[in-house]
Amino acid sequence: MSSPGPNLPAKTTAGAAEIVRVEAVSKDFGGPKVLEEVTFSLTRGHVHSLIGPNGAGKTTLLNIVSCLYRPSSGRVLIDGRDLATLAPHELAVLGVARTFQNLKICRNMTMLENVLLGAHVGLQGGLWVGIFRPASVVRRDSELGERARRLIAMVGLDVTPETMPDALSYGALKRLELARALMNEPALLLLDEPAAGLNPSEKLEMGRLIGRLAEQRITVVLIEHDMKLVMGVSDHVVVLNYGRRIAEGTPHAVARDPDVIAAYLGTRL
Repeated sequence: MSSPGPNLPAKTTAGAAEIVRVEAVSKDFGGPKVLEEVTFSLTRGHVHSLIGPNGAGKTTLLNIVSCLYRPSSGRVLIDGRDLATLAPHELAVLGVARTFQNLKICRNMTMLENVLLGAHVGLQGGLWVGIFRPASVVRRDSELGERARRLIAMVGLDVTPETMPDALSYGALKRLELARALMNEPALLLLDEPAAGLNPSEKLEMGRLIGRLAEQRITVVLIEHDMKLVMGVSDHVVVLNYGRRIAEGTPHAVARDPDVIAAYLGTRL
């Protein structure tokens, strides 16, 4: 199988520092369990994929890691800190950023302004700062603007940063959302179906982008149904089915697991 990402040397997660630990997480919404006793850990600086059929609980789990949902039981720790004590907006302080299945783009703002939204967490100020704009704030804003422009170029958007989102293709909007997520320099990046709706060339470019993030030692957690992309960029794969973890390991091992083939893949890759 050809890889959609760069031809990077194979990495191993063995011995790497843990960044996320999911401990016996279950979730229900008043009915059957959506997640049941899910446990695994993710290591720093690698690409981890969550795969499984529709309804397996992948996005629910990502929502728990994002503090959008609380687990019914169990816990999630990031760098040893229990997320039960945090609100969603506090995750950025821990270096966590996320994209969503459905685009969260502000259509009445330019590309540059959309990306700058990713830097709002951690910025301090108030009425005095807003009115008088001391030199330190002017310098900070200039640096943020330059960083936003670099990220726009890095994700391959070769139009002026003042372009409005309605002038962009769907694939370009996906890359714009990725640039915004990177604005706060995350250590942990959660991507929910980044290749959904993309054409083959756009998927190829998305794979390359994820590969570049891995080279920068950003930990990526990826939900994706495109198995060519998953197998090409992942160091570690966790498979869910009916809310349970049924397998995890390297892409090569998971692709040959009989339970994974029966539940999801249908055939060996």
